Amino acid sequence: MRSILLIFLLITIGCKTKQLKDAPSIDHIYEYVNDVQKDDGLMDSGKQLGGDRIGGKIVSDDGKIITLAALKFVVNDSICVNAYSDFDGQFGLWYDKNLIGDKSHFVVMFKKFSKKIVPFYEFQKNNSIVLHKNDKIITEKEYLKFYEEIRSCTR
Repeated sequence: MRSILLIFLLITIGCKTKQLKDAPSIDHIYEYVNDVQKDDGLMDSGKQLGGDRIGGKIVSDDGKIITLAALKFVVNDSICVNAYSDFDGQFGLWYDKNLIGDKSHFVVMFKKFSKKIVPFYEFQKNNSIVLHKNDKIITEKEYLKFYEEIRSCTR
């Protein structure tokens, strides 16, 4: 009885080890992710408005990273670009500096924080946008509505 149990145990361990050895490599996934991220490491919104790039980080007023903050870059009355902060709180987007005007600005929203509007000329490249809780607090419903609405930002 012991020998049958021992043989069964050895076969089971041998099969599991073979399965792990023959598992497909996922190195190509990391290569793809690295190709998608640009030289500065900031994630893109995916839509390109032009050849100029800007990015930064979304953080709370206590310095914590905010993941999945929704960001709308309003270039003018008819053009906007969307972006979302990644797991490191970073965002990145492409724009055309020739289209930037005095009214170009960023709108950033995340649940349980106040809506933040930052004029383009006040935002330094690769700078942080700090969200506060000093005005009307955004509900989860308002955040999700904004998150979905900005997906239609196009040229």
